Amino acid sequence: MTISPLTKQLITERFLKTALRAPSRLNLPPNALRFSLEQLAKLIPQNKDIIIRPLRIAGLRAEELKPQQQSTQLIFHIYGGAFFLGSMKTHRAFLTQVAARTQMQVLHVDYPLAPENPYPDALDAVFDVYCQLLDQGIQAKDIILSGDSCGANLALALALRIRQEQMPQASGLILLSPFLDLTLTSESLRYNQKHDALLSIEALETGIFYYVPKNTDRSDPNLSPFFADLKGLPPVHIQAGSKEILLDDAQRFKEKAEQAKVDVEFKIYTGMWHNFQMFSAWFDEAKQALSDLSDFAHRLDRD
Repeated sequence: MTISPLTKQLITERFLKTALRAPSRLNLPPNALRFSLEQLAKLIPQNKDIIIRPLRIAGLRAEELKPQQQSTQLIFHIYGGAFFLGSMKTHRAFLTQVAARTQMQVLHVDYPLAPENPYPDALDAVFDVYCQLLDQGIQAKDIILSGDSCGANLALALALRIRQEQMPQASGLILLSPFLDLTLTSESLRYNQKHDALLSIEALETGIFYYVPKNTDRSDPNLSPFFADLKGLPPVHIQAGSKEILLDDAQRFKEKAEQAKVDVEFKIYTGMWHNFQMFSAWFDEAKQALSDLSDFAHRLDRD
């Protein structure tokens, strides 16, 4: 029996709201939520053609995902999870799909999570990884910074730190369902609150409580890179689902980046929720998102 795309979407949304969004609205210990998320991530198919090599870089556990022996570009991806969830286990399968689609090497690391490691530990950690990549002889023009959700926040904040330190800048930025404004002023937090199948406002608030030190201004550009001066950033590719509560984070950032003369590509995927790209095995919109991401990465490679 063939299931229609709409029926499949409704079933998936109901499952995600029950298995992920509802528990995230409760005051559960971080470790319990982390374990549950890792178990659910096992449902995402892993591309068996991708070689996965564990390593350590800048003191962090990491994995290198390689589709072939030689790749001209390295995608340094920072996973999301509202600053207190997520791991290499939750994103490994998804990133094998990215590596397979782009035919580029992907690196991801287990960076320090809150509340055990509040700001600026995560940002400092990914900056150290970038520095070590350069020290290893990888050229900045061959590195693409990437992230989903709060990982997109860290990827953008990392690009801003690189600019501040006057270091060689990465060739581009990929921001998937980005969480860029910790002051929570995006209107989509309200109008998409009932529509986003994956992410709740309560999860964002919990992550902010864990991540941001007391008496710290949440509009600090290092915490909320939406408020930063964006001039001089490399080309940016942004993706968001029309149903996600962070839609306006992406939309507002796109407009501000354009005003700063940044080369921006922004795509909205109809009917999709937060981090929908991880569901490319089941939804055409997610497959298209990976194709769009790949096209952007290859344009950077040609440039």
